[in-house]
Amino acid sequence: MAIAPVSWATSASAQTADLRLVEELRIGRVDGSGPDVLAEVHDLAVDSSGRIYVLDPGWQDVRLFDRDGRFIRQLAPEGDGPGERRHRRTGRVTWDEGRGRLWIDDGMFLSVLDSLGVEHARDSRVPDFFRFPDRPGTVVVAVDSQGLVYEQQYRPHGDSVQSFVARGSVSPDYAISGDTLRLDALAMVQGPPETRRTGSGRMSGTVTVTLSRPERDHIAWSISPEGTVWLADLNQPRLHELTIAGDTLRTLDLPRREPAELDISPEGWILVRLAGDDSESTWEVMDNCGVYLGSVSVPYAVSVTEVGSAGVLHVVASDALDINYVVRLRLDTEISRRTC
Repeated sequence: MAIAPVSWATSASAQTADLRLVEELRIGRVDGSGPDVLAEVHDLAVDSSGRIYVLDPGWQDVRLFDRDGRFIRQLAPEGDGPGERRHRRTGRVTWDEGRGRLWIDDGMFLSVLDSLGVEHARDSRVPDFFRFPDRPGTVVVAVDSQGLVYEQQYRPHGDSVQSFVARGSVSPDYAISGDTLRLDALAMVQGPPETRRTGSGRMSGTVTVTLSRPERDHIAWSISPEGTVWLADLNQPRLHELTIAGDTLRTLDLPRREPAELDISPEGWILVRLAGDDSESTWEVMDNCGVYLGSVSVPYAVSVTEVGSAGVLHVVASDALDINYVVRLRLDTEISRRTC
């Protein structure tokens, strides 16, 4: 028996009169067998022409759609041959505009393909923590406007896991090497004044506590097109813009806590998706100068946001039946980029 399609609103609510989200495109169906029937979308990427690359481990491939939602071709099908890969129930896809390449990475296996599906590099990176305890697990997550590639790294440290972002240049064989910044060392909470007893009397002081085992999904961070690192404070409603060396460039206050995802547009706008329930997803919006503009919401759950230029957002969304969709939204506002 076919299930009736779920009706979605074509626009979203906003807390200010200047901001609203308008739905422009939706890819996905409740039933059928076509390429637009999505199974388990884990990530997406969008190139400068608006083509959409959808990583779907449920169907064990990457599906390429044009900017109007028409299916173009299948990339990275399941297999061991050139252009194929063994899909896991995780992974990231990152479009590299300068090289015209798609990076597909699940931490175990890295593929670099072009939009035709031709393979340009592959790397099997199964971690061996017994023989190489200091070797990090890595996942490619971003490429900036200068062509530098960013990886998220996870390194075992005793009973905990430390999280890093690494930025590197790319060699002709797509090897990445460069600098690293430890993320969880920045996710710190300043404790209240604490009195401690010592053998010689009493001592009062402030204790700084480092989160020894942060949850990976709770460290909200992103890379700007210029290559700065944005980090959402886990314990206070604040954002920090940092260099890869760890120097703070800006600190901005957020009106609410619990960021689930942080994205920076090519124009420098900041969108922070808040943690919420399955009935609604909300973004706090700040302009390129860090001025808070308001919040916008959509009446469904969102798991991934890809922010493009001119106020365009592509999201991985799901409805009450847990059906996956890829949705293109446009932030409709008269506010433009400002000179700070």
